Amino acid sequence: MSTNERPSRPIKGLDRRQFLRASSLLGVGSLLIPRDLFGTPLAPGGGCAATTDDIQGPFYLPGSPNTAQVAQPGEPGTRLFISGTTLANDCETPISGVKIEVWQANAAAVYDTSQNFLLRGTVFSDENGLYAFETILPGAYLNGNQYRPKHIHFKVTKPGFPGLITQLYFEGDPYIAADPWASQPDAAQRIIPLNSIGEDQLDGQFDIVLDGTVGIKPNRFGTDGDLLPVYPNPMTERCSIHFNVFRSAQVRVLITDANGREVSMLIAGQQDQGRYTTQWDGRDASGKEAPAGTYLSVLEVDGRVVKAQRIVRM
Repeated sequence: MSTNERPSRPIKGLDRRQFLRASSLLGVGSLLIPRDLFGTPLAPGGGCAATTDDIQGPFYLPGSPNTAQVAQPGEPGTRLFISGTTLANDCETPISGVKIEVWQANAAAVYDTSQNFLLRGTVFSDENGLYAFETILPGAYLNGNQYRPKHIHFKVTKPGFPGLITQLYFEGDPYIAADPWASQPDAAQRIIPLNSIGEDQLDGQFDIVLDGTVGIKPNRFGTDGDLLPVYPNPMTERCSIHFNVFRSAQVRVLITDANGREVSMLIAGQQDQGRYTTQWDGRDASGKEAPAGTYLSVLEVDGRVVKAQRIVRM
């Protein structure tokens, strides 16, 4: 049983004002939330797996305010109430004092990266491991040649536990199947149903199960950047290479042959965090057409290879 298969419970029947009364103090670690708003833990022996990681994305900003109202009043979009429990890897023992930073796009699929910290917030789980926040349903944005499904980013930290960077997705989203991250088999536990609780109001439950291994557990997608699938591939005359930079850094995007020898340098220089696209026209550094064969597009951040993607040139 995955962590989102617990009986439906959340704050169904609570209006927006009641929800805020219950959750507004969570940002400073309130211990005042009634547990019956959140349901009951998984039964022992019901199966358990730690919440899996996901791509950080280029729009994380540290220092978001302690608030459970991630979307301020007047923010356009469908109101969304997320609540859950932070649990040990037995899916039963609650963990208090877990710091949960969230950030997301607005309804028009645009991220705010200013120090206004719009659609960003930090909450802490209470003594029963409970957390909650109010936001809006984010939009789906075009990333390269395909849309990313609607999602909310989470950065979860607690002393003594490995940090977790992940994303929350929503059932029924048509873009999940083609998304490089949401389509990962272990992302299924992070695709949750949403329930209607009134006009333009939805709620959902997302329990966060922390890994029990003390120490550092690197995010499998990295925190420096990411290289998306090349399109078209195989290529004939030209292909597009989409990449993300998660922090300001020296970035290189280059084409190599199958043995790692440089063929063409596409990007070299300082880049701010963000999404980028470049193209390769199938030529080498001297301007000659490269022969048909297998090549690699390579993303380097501060001199370290982050990821490579195979390109077949016809």
